[in-house]
Amino acid sequence: MALVKILSTNLFAGAGFQKLEAGKVYDVDKAIAEKWIADGKAETSKEKGEALQFEVATPSAAADTSALQSQLDEAQAALKQQQADAEAKEKAHADALAAETKRADDAEAALAEATKKG
Repeated sequence: MALVKILSTNLFAGAGFQKLEAGKVYDVDKAIAEKWIADGKAETSKEKGEALQFEVATPSAAADTSALQSQLDEAQAALKQQQADAEAKEKAHADALAAETKRADDAEAALAEATKKG
């Protein structure tokens, strides 16, 4: 580990890419300190500093994604079935409305015919 004083005003590091404050001293890995010093972003310091936490995220297991994919496939199949059911109900309602409209038109025509005769 090495202590470095930050010179750059635009430097992010550590877990969650926290912004490092210029003029503040941090305790970082020696390789990172050497890179920052070489880039002119920091200088070596003897002051006591705050340790930065570096974390590496591990990739999720392939088995987890296959289980999620199967759940997604099942959900999509269920959605398609529900859409097909909704379309069938909509068509049935449209047919029923057309039949009622025809019956009403026929009744109006019969009433008009009866009114002419009477």
